[in-house]
Amino acid sequence: MATFNGSEGGPISLETAKKWTANYRATIKPGETEAHYFGHESIRRVLDESRSVGIRAYYAIDDNGKKQLLLVGVDEDGNDLLPQATGSASAQANGDPIIVDQSFPCPPYCSSKPL
Repeated sequence: MATFNGSEGGPISLETAKKWTANYRATIKPGETEAHYFGHESIRRVLDESRSVGIRAYYAIDDNGKKQLLLVGVDEDGNDLLPQATGSASAQANGDPIIVDQSFPCPPYCSSKPL
């Protein structure tokens, strides 16, 4: 059984990252989402949740058919930390875990030096 302690994952080489992102871009249509940008405040909020040892990213398709990436905190048992309240404003107000989206997709918000 896998353990979740916050040390999972690790760095890969720039060469590998470029190869993998090129592999992905070769499978999508021009103009489709290639990446998502999240600000540090949202990421810190998920990591600072009680019992959070990391983040899980979910692929999703929104109501407009656009690719999205959702972030949730994960506990030491590998379970998602999900809000009890409905709506993100009430979850933040009472300290519930949050589900993060509202990222800046690429395109149009792409790096001038992409992988």
